[in-house]
Amino acid sequence: MPTKTQREREAAQRKEKLDRIKEQVDDGSLVIRKMTDAERKRFAKKAPADDAEAAKRRDRRNRRRSAISRPLPPARRS
Repeated sequence: MPTKTQREREAAQRKEKLDRIKEQVDDGSLVIRKMTDAERKRFAKKAPADDAEAAKRRDRRNRRRSAISRPLPPARRS
């Protein structure tokens, strides 16, 4: 039997997890309900930032990283 790929293993794990959730719902130990309007508002996804602002943050972050990195010391000669 050939070994499974990572994707196949993840798919099998996801299926097992969903089967377990279905069993719990069927026996009543897990209840799935609709979100209330207040919860929907509280857990709403953040609005995407405009591209210019995101690019500015990315540049700032990259500058900080390059400032932190140090060159390697010279190699010893024998």
